[in-house]
Amino acid sequence: MKNQKQIYLYSISTDAFHNEEEQVVHNELMDLHTEKNRLKELEETSIEEKRNVSDSINKLKVKLNKLLGAHEGNRTLSSKMLTNTNKISQFDSSLTRTLNIKEKETTTDIIMVRAYHYTIFKSLIENGFVNEDGEHYQYFTSSAGMIRNKKSIFVKTSVVDGVEGDEEETEFKKKIWCGLDKDKINNRKFEKSDGNIEYGININKFNAYLALCMTSSIPFEGFDIDKAIVVKDFATTLKDIEVDHIDKKTFKVDRIKDGIEIEHLDGAGIVLPSVMDKATQFRMPHFKGLLIPFNYVDFINSHEDASPIVMDIYKKEWNVIKEDIQYIFTESQFKLAKYYSSWDEYKEAFKKGCEFVICKEEETNFIDKPVNYQTIQTLTDATTDEMKILAARTNKDIAKVGQDKDIMLRILGVNKDESKKDNFQKALTIYPELLNDQYSKESIRNTRDSMFKDAKAGKLLLDKSKRTFIAPDLYAFCEWLFMNIEKPKGLLKNGEVSCKLYNEESLDVLRSPHLFKEHCVRQNKRNDKTNKWFVTNCIYTSIHDPISKQLMFDVDGDEAHIISSPAFKFMAKRNMKGIVPLDYELATAKKETIEPINIYNSLVAAYSKNIGEVSNSISKIWNLPKDKIDEETIKQLCFVNNAIIDFCKTLWMPTVPPDVKVKIRELTNGKLAHFFKYAKDKSDKQINPVKDIKLIEEMSLEEKKVYMDNLSTVDKLEYIIEKKKIHFSKIADNFDYRFLIKKKKVMKIDQKVIDKYDELNGKKKQKLDKQLKLQGDTTNMTNLAVFDEIRLALLEINNDEDAVVDMLVEHLYTKKPNSKKTTLWKSFGDVLLRNLEFNLADQTDQCTKCETRFRKVNKTKVLCDECKVKEDRKVDNKRKKKEREKQTSDTK
Repeated sequence: MKNQKQIYLYSISTDAFHNEEEQVVHNELMDLHTEKNRLKELEETSIEEKRNVSDSINKLKVKLNKLLGAHEGNRTLSSKMLTNTNKISQFDSSLTRTLNIKEKETTTDIIMVRAYHYTIFKSLIENGFVNEDGEHYQYFTSSAGMIRNKKSIFVKTSVVDGVEGDEEETEFKKKIWCGLDKDKINNRKFEKSDGNIEYGININKFNAYLALCMTSSIPFEGFDIDKAIVVKDFATTLKDIEVDHIDKKTFKVDRIKDGIEIEHLDGAGIVLPSVMDKATQFRMPHFKGLLIPFNYVDFINSHEDASPIVMDIYKKEWNVIKEDIQYIFTESQFKLAKYYSSWDEYKEAFKKGCEFVICKEEETNFIDKPVNYQTIQTLTDATTDEMKILAARTNKDIAKVGQDKDIMLRILGVNKDESKKDNFQKALTIYPELLNDQYSKESIRNTRDSMFKDAKAGKLLLDKSKRTFIAPDLYAFCEWLFMNIEKPKGLLKNGEVSCKLYNEESLDVLRSPHLFKEHCVRQNKRNDKTNKWFVTNCIYTSIHDPISKQLMFDVDGDEAHIISSPAFKFMAKRNMKGIVPLDYELATAKKETIEPINIYNSLVAAYSKNIGEVSNSISKIWNLPKDKIDEETIKQLCFVNNAIIDFCKTLWMPTVPPDVKVKIRELTNGKLAHFFKYAKDKSDKQINPVKDIKLIEEMSLEEKKVYMDNLSTVDKLEYIIEKKKIHFSKIADNFDYRFLIKKKKVMKIDQKVIDKYDELNGKKKQKLDKQLKLQGDTTNMTNLAVFDEIRLALLEINNDEDAVVDMLVEHLYTKKPNSKKTTLWKSFGDVLLRNLEFNLADQTDQCTKCETRFRKVNKTKVLCDECKVKEDRKVDNKRKKKEREKQTSDTK
C-alpha cells in the first residue's frame, strides 16, 4: 500500500470552554490539587492539613458545578486554544478527502473534544459550540478507540448541512451518510423476541460505524459497485465440543459438551483474484471487513453441481458469472443493512460520490515478529533452560548490534514493507554507508537499549514467527454458497490450518490479547488443492475446528501470530493439556433513537470502564507461585474483561458474586510481576522485588536453580537476557555526507537559519512530550506536528528549501558531527532522500579496487580517494625506484 498522507486537527479539552468566572474557579481548583499532591510526598504533613486541602477542593467543586450548570446557550471556543501544542495528526481518510483537506494542512472543520467536565460535555453534545467567528459546530461521532479515551469528534454545521437556503445535499451527507439520515434510522422499527418494539439503533455501535470514515485509508480506484453483491453469513454448528461454560449470574464454571454455532465469515468476503491479488482490509460507508481473493468463477466451472445463481440478503437472485460479479460481501460486513430496503437503494446512494477504500493490505515482506509477555506467561511450567532456548536469538541479536550489518539494518526498520518506511529507513536501504554516521549509531544504541528492555518484558524474537491475516476455509464457503451443501467438508479438517508461509509442520497459532491459555497448535496442510484455492499468505482455518472460539477472533482483519519454534510448540502443547475454549453469554445491545441525550448517556456510561485493570489482574495471577495459580478465577476474569470490551456497545456488565469478588481480591491484592518494570514502566513500589544479579552469581548451582525455578516464567528473563557494552565495527563503507546535499559545495551559510534550527531543536523535547501525550501514541514520532512546524519556521527565514537543507547538512555534519540529527531527518527527510537518490544515480561510482562508493569528479576516475592515494604512492615509489636505478647506472 502507498505511503499515506497526513493532516492536522486540534484536540481540545472541555476546559477550553470555560467562561471567565468558571476559569478562575477551575484554576484555583487545579492549584489545590497540585498542593494536595505535594502534601502527600511530605512525611511531616499533618492529617489536619491534608483534610483542610481536601475540604477546600470539595467546596470549589461544588461552586464550579453550580457555575457550569447555570450556563445557558452555546459555549464559545476561544481562538487562543488553537495552538500548535493542541494539534494532533491524522492520516488521510474518507472524511478528510470529503472535506478536501490537503496534505499537511491544519483543519478547523473538524475539532476533537476531550471530555473532562461532563456538565460542559453534555452542553456540547446537546447544543454544540461556536468559535469566535460565530461558526457553529455539532457532535459527529466517536469511534470505539475514542470512547476508551473520552474523545469525540465535532464538525462545522455548515459542512454537514450546507449554507442556509441552499437546498442541494452536501458532499458530507452524500459521501458519509450514503443515503441515510437520523430520521430514517430513528423510524426503523424492530420487534424483539419478547414482543416489545424498539426504534433506532444502538448509539455507540452507530458511532463506531459512522467513525469508519475516519479510518486511515487510500481510495481503490477500480471499484465498481454494480459488480458487487451482499449474501447471507455462513455458519455451522460444531457438535460435541467441550467448553468451559461460565454462568453470567453465578459465575460458576462448568465443563459441558454441547453444540456451538460458529459464524465462519464474520467480517470476511471474497473477491476475484483478477481484481485483488492480496487479502485487503477495506471500508465504505457502513461497511467494514476483509476481502480475500478466491476464484469462485473457476470453482463454479470446475464443479458439476455448482450454480452461479445466488440470493442476496434482500432475496434478489444474481448470476455471478453472467452479471460479472467481482465482489461478494457478507451481511456481517454491511453494518447498516437493515436500514436499506434493497441493495439497489444502497448502490444508488453510493454512486453519488462515496468511496471504497483500502485500510490495510496483506504484507509482502513477512519479517519475524516477537512474542509478548501475555503469550509467554501462560507457559507456567517453563524451566529456566527452556526460557534460555527461547531467548537465544534475542540475546544473539543484542550481542551483535554494532558488529553485524544485517542486524543493524533490521533493527532500524530497513526490512519493513516500503510503504511503512520513513525517509531515513529508505535512505539506509539504498545507502547502507549511513550506518557509519553518528546519527545512525545513536539510533542503534537507543534501539539496542529498547531491545534489551523489551526482552526483559517478554518480547522475544523466535525464528520464523510471523503475523498474517486470519481467513476461513473459503472452499467450504463456496460449497455452501454455490452448491447448497448445508454441511460442507471444505479443504481442512479439525486440527488443520493452511498457510503458505510455512511447510507442512505443526504451528502454534496465537492472537492478541492473550489472557487465558490460548495456544492453538495445529497441523499446517499444504497440497495441490490448498495451493490452488488458497492463493494468499493468510492462515486459513477449518470450519470443523473451534479455533475461533479458543482465540476469540473475527475474520474482518484480525491477525494471527504464528510460531513454528519446536521448543515453543513443545511447551505450548504441554500447557494446553485439558484446556478447552471458554463459553459465556454477553448481552445484546439495546436500540435507541439518535438524540443528544441518548448520545451523551451512552458515551458517559462507556467512559466508566477500564480494560487495563482486569488484564493486569489476570497477569498478577499467572505470575503467582505455580501452586497458587487459580485458573478458574482467570476464566471468570476473562468473562469480565470481554464484557468490558463490549460495554461501550451493550452498556451491560455482569454483577460479580460476592464470593468471587473475595477470591479475586485475595489473588490480586499483591504487586505486579517484576517484568512490569520493563513492560509498563511501573515503579519499584508497584512491582515484586527480585534479587540483585550479584547475589545470584554468589549462590551455589543448587541455590541458583531453586531460586530461578521459583520465579514466574517471564521474570526468569531478568537473569537470562544479556547486555554487553556496544562496540561498533566497520560494517559498511565510509559515509560521505555530501551525498545528502543538492549542490556539490555549499557557498554560503545563513546564520539565521542555523540559529533558528538550534533554538527550535532545543525546545523540541518539551513540545514532543506534550504532543505525544495528546496524540496518545508514543511510538511513532513521524506523525507529530512539531517537525513540520520546525520546517515551516526555517522556510520562513529562507524559502529556498534546497538551500536550507544544504546549509543544515553542512553545519551539522562538519561543525557538529557527533550531534543527534533526529530533527533534521524528521523535518526534511524527504529532501535528504531525494538528494541522496539523485546523487547516488548521477554523481557516484564504485571504486574498481575496494568497491567503495565515491562522488564522481571526472569521467575517467575509477578509484576512491583512499585507493587513489595508495595507487599514486605506488606509482610514485616505482618512479623513484626507476630514477634511483638510472642514477646508479649512470654512475657506473
